[in-house]
Amino acid sequence: MSYNPALDEKLLRFAAPALYQQMADIFSRYHIHPYDIHGTVIKNENGFDVTLRFSQSFSQSVTTQVSFDQAKNPDKDVVRFFEETAEKCKSLLISDYYKMIKL
Repeated sequence: MSYNPALDEKLLRFAAPALYQQMADIFSRYHIHPYDIHGTVIKNENGFDVTLRFSQSFSQSVTTQVSFDQAKNPDKDVVRFFEETAEKCKSLLISDYYKMIKL
């Protein structure tokens, strides 16, 4: 039987609720709805590998490592990661919108 790492992937919303709430708060400042982002985590010995997928059909992704403490109490590094990702997501959503209206 083969090992499938995707089975270890859990939704960010349920695996790390404080982290999810921080992400939702930051993305809402950029007028991005949480359903425009697909956040998952994989638990490892040092914390979580957080992956955020966005863009049309969730084709773009960014990943970072957060400790268990950061997952419970997000710090400035986590906030910076979410802000940078929100900027990327916003620019891609705008780009996708303009491509769509040109059709």
